[in-house]
Amino acid sequence: MLNRSMNDPRGQLDMTEGLGDAISRGRDAGRPWIQVWFACAGVYQRVFRSVDGSRYVARCAKCGKTMNFRVGEGGTNRRLFEVRC
Repeated sequence: MLNRSMNDPRGQLDMTEGLGDAISRGRDAGRPWIQVWFACAGVYQRVFRSVDGSRYVARCAKCGKTMNFRVGEGGTNRRLFEVRC
């Protein structure tokens, strides 16, 4: 039986170690993305541009509301959006 204190680093697992590398090698590496704040869920979501490059589709994890952000002329260069659902 192990008897280690909660402050003993040998009993801890760093779940974020190497996460950035795994994401950068993933299928979305290099694709443009926007950040969406869903007010009802109180969370941010990184939303990648669709494969055809025409839009971003974001869905709230709490209520399921879906938002489409079209890509095109006359748009904005903003990268952060808020959705009140």
